[in-house]
Amino acid sequence: MSIVITGATGQLGRFVVDFLVKKVDPAQIVVAVRSPERAADLLALGVVVRKADYNDISSLETAFAGASKVLLISSSEFGQRIAQHTNVIQAAVNARVGLLVYTSFLNTTSTPSVL
Repeated sequence: MSIVITGATGQLGRFVVDFLVKKVDPAQIVVAVRSPERAADLLALGVVVRKADYNDISSLETAFAGASKVLLISSSEFGQRIAQHTNVIQAAVNARVGLLVYTSFLNTTSTPSVL
C-alpha cells in the first residue's frame, strides 16, 4: 500500500516528499500532480509520479489506486476549493483509502474565506 501526496510539486508537497523519502521506501510514495514534467526531480528520488487534477475525479481515482493514505494539500484556487476538495474526498472513498489527511492554509482563524 502506498502513501499519496497531492500537490507534491508545490512548496509544502516537496517538503513532505523530502521528509518521507528519509522514512519509508520511496517506491511506497506516490505523488499526484497536475504536471508530471514538473516532478522529474521527485521521480529521480524513486517515488511514483501520477497525473491527477483536483477538477478531474477520474484522474484522482487512478492516482489513488492502491493507496492506504492520502495527503490532500489544500488547493490554492479560491472559488474552486470546495468542489476540488470534494472531488479528492470522493476519489479517496471510491479508491477505498484508509486515511485521508487534509492541510488547510495560514491564518484560518482570521480569514473571511470559506475553506
